[in-house]
Amino acid sequence: MKSILFTFLLGISIISTAQAQNYQISFTGSGASTLVDSVKVENLTQCTSLDFNGSDILHLVAAVGISDLNIETINKMFVFPNPNRGFCLADFDATANGEAFIGLYDMTGKKISQVQDLLTKGNHTYQLSGIHSGIYVLKVESETYSYNSEITSIDEASDNIEIKQAEAIQQNADWHNESVKSLDGDKSIVDMQYSTGDLLKITGKSGICRTVVMLVPSSSQTVNFNFVACTDADGNNYSVVEIGTQWWMAENLNSGIYVPITTPQVSGTKFCMDVNGQADPDCPMGGLYEWANLMQGSTPCNGTGAPPNDQCSTPVKGLCPNGWHIPSHYEWTTLEKNAGSNPNAFPYDETTTSLLGTDEGGNLKTICTSDWWSPNTGATNLTGFTGLPGGDAWNGVFEDYGQSGYYWTSTESFFMSWVHALNYSLPIVGRSAYAEESGFSCRCIKD
Repeated sequence: MKSILFTFLLGISIISTAQAQNYQISFTGSGASTLVDSVKVENLTQCTSLDFNGSDILHLVAAVGISDLNIETINKMFVFPNPNRGFCLADFDATANGEAFIGLYDMTGKKISQVQDLLTKGNHTYQLSGIHSGIYVLKVESETYSYNSEITSIDEASDNIEIKQAEAIQQNADWHNESVKSLDGDKSIVDMQYSTGDLLKITGKSGICRTVVMLVPSSSQTVNFNFVACTDADGNNYSVVEIGTQWWMAENLNSGIYVPITTPQVSGTKFCMDVNGQADPDCPMGGLYEWANLMQGSTPCNGTGAPPNDQCSTPVKGLCPNGWHIPSHYEWTTLEKNAGSNPNAFPYDETTTSLLGTDEGGNLKTICTSDWWSPNTGATNLTGFTGLPGGDAWNGVFEDYGQSGYYWTSTESFFMSWVHALNYSLPIVGRSAYAEESGFSCRCIKD
C-alpha cells in the first residue's frame, strides 16, 4: 500500500508525537431523557468552541504546527474507528525491513494478544477484531521503529481478540467516512484542539433540557448528562449545572414581559439591557427584577443553617420555573462554599455584609466573552455557573453594566433584601442587603 499522504494526515488531525493527547469523549443521557440531541463544547482555557450531534464522538487532539510535521517526528500509526465496537484497523509505516511485534495490552500493561511478522519497508494495515469493552494500548515494535496508540472499545459482546494483516485499504475520504459509519450508524468523529489541563464546559441538549458538565479530561471517557427540565411560564428553557449537591440555573432568569424601564416595576414584567447599558428587548443578560415583582407576593424566608437546612421550609417559587425556586441567603452561601478554595470565609449568618472569599467569585464568572469589563479578575467559570454582569436598574436608569452581577435571594432584612454580587475587578464575592426597589438578576435553584 502506498504511504499516507502528508495532506491526509493534516486533514484528519493525526497525533504527531508521543506527547500528543488522543482522548475520545462519548456522551450519554439520563434523568429526564436518555437521548442526547446535540453537544456544545467550550474550551475555556483556549477560548474556542465546537457544536456537534449528540451521537458523535469528541476527539481531543494536541495542536500540531506545520513546523512540527516532519518525517522524524510523525507517529505513522493511525487507528480507526476509535472508539470502536470491537473492530478497528491500525495503519502504520515500517521504516525498514525486519521483524515486528504487534500487540494489544490492557491499561495495567498486561498483554492481551500479540502477533509477530516479518515486514517489508513501507505501509502496513492490521485488522483487530473481538475487542471487548475497555481501554487498551496497541503497540508496534521493531528494532528500528515503534508506535503506540490508545484504543477504546464499547462492545460488550466481543471476547475473542484476533490481530492479523488486512488487505490494502484506499486512504481517502470514502474510507474515512465508511469507517465512521461502521462505529454506530451516522456517528462521526469530531476533532478539537486540546492541551493537558484545559478546562471544558460541555453543554448537552435533549429536547427542552440543557445540562452543563465541567471537565478537565485526562483520559478517554463517557460523559453522562443528567437532564433536568427547567422551563419557565414563558417557555424559556434554561441550562442547568450541578455544583456540590445543588442544581442551579446556568443562565439568568428571563421570565416575564419585556417593558421599557420605569418605576415601580409592574408585576410580571422585566427590564433588560445589553452589555453597553442600553435597553434591549432581546434580553441578552436575562431580566432585571424589583424584589416584590420577583417574589410574586410570597413571604420572605431563609434557611436555618448548613444543608439541608439552608433551604426555606417553604421555598419561594416567585417567577422561577416549576420545580425551581428563588434561593435563600443561606442557599447562596452554600453555593459560595462549594465554589472555591476558602469555604470558611462564608458564614451562615445574617450579619456579615462584606467582600468574602478568595477565588469564589472568579470561579462563578463567565470567561471568553466581552460581557465583563477588563480585567475580569480571577474569572475561570470553574463551576459552570457562568455568572454574567447583568448590572442593575434603579429609579428608571440602568447602572453597572459590564461591571457587576447582582443576584436576589428570598431573604429579607429590615425592609431590604439579601443580595450576592460578582464584580469585574474582584475574584471574590460580595454580599449585603439592598433596597427592594432595585432591579437585579436572579438565578433559580432546584427544589
